Amino acid sequence: MTLAIQRFDRSVPLLDRTVPMPNIMAIFVPPGGPGVVGVLQGLFDAAEIPMARLAFVRDRGESVVAVPVFPDRIFVHQYVYTRTDTGIESPADLRGRRVMVPGYFITASFWHRALLKEGYGISPSEIEWYTTIPELDERMTFPDGVKVTLVPSPYLGTERLLDGTVDCLMTEATLPLPASERFRIKRVYHDAHALQRDFYRRTGFHPIVHVIVVRKEALAAWPEFGVELCRAYDLAKAQIYQGLQNERMTSLPLMRAHLDETLELFGDDPWPYGLDRNRAEIDRFLEYAHQDGFTRRRLVPEELFDARSLEYGFTARMAGGSEPWGGALPGAAV
Repeated sequence: MTLAIQRFDRSVPLLDRTVPMPNIMAIFVPPGGPGVVGVLQGLFDAAEIPMARLAFVRDRGESVVAVPVFPDRIFVHQYVYTRTDTGIESPADLRGRRVMVPGYFITASFWHRALLKEGYGISPSEIEWYTTIPELDERMTFPDGVKVTLVPSPYLGTERLLDGTVDCLMTEATLPLPASERFRIKRVYHDAHALQRDFYRRTGFHPIVHVIVVRKEALAAWPEFGVELCRAYDLAKAQIYQGLQNERMTSLPLMRAHLDETLELFGDDPWPYGLDRNRAEIDRFLEYAHQDGFTRRRLVPEELFDARSLEYGFTARMAGGSEPWGGALPGAAV
């Protein structure tokens, strides 16, 4: 079986094969559409795809289901930018303004819009939206009353903020600004770090961006395929948890403080897999997707997943402190 994934710390052991995966070959694919297109067209047996795309294809009856492994998550407060000359001092000032997102239906955009609606009472129809890329499926249609203009641009849209095409960027990465332009750009959410901590304390959500899906034909041929993917990702995460706890494994001088903060806030499994730990967050996301007209009916979390894989018990945990391994990543242990 083939598994197409991106390269994060929690997936490196699969790509480097320090976690054994008999009968599964992990293949790196770059961000964007290769994994989605490949698994939907049968080029891959399993792949990492955006959470929003999973909801869309399940609503349309495509022949894929997920396993409860979430290799990418982001807090989006930190990725909202404006120029210093727009007069925008907080998200409350975005009503009626020109806001660019990479794509209206990318997963991060759902979370951005949810923060606006729930925190500031601003509905999508009160924003003039711009996108840098076309929507990824011609069946995706915008809600009534929502205006979206495509301005082909580099993915993050930095250039369109700097040249005045838009007033604000809502994206999913830190802008790579040249030093000469940094004074012109500021974040819209003040003290995003504190806001994100508070958001997690209130909701328990660390917004899911990507999920692993498998083709139903592959599951029919190997019913334990989904369970085996859960096992492999659990072992990979355990290995990375151990490596992270040796702060010398990274190039961040103050890494120990970040690790201690993570354990204090998130507990000993700060990157949880499994449906039980993530049910409320997934259910809320499916509500956003239906409200936006992205899905034709209100899905429930169980509809997204392979039933066998939901029975897997994830056990990887992060313990504070480590032995000084001399720069060597320890073997996986759960």
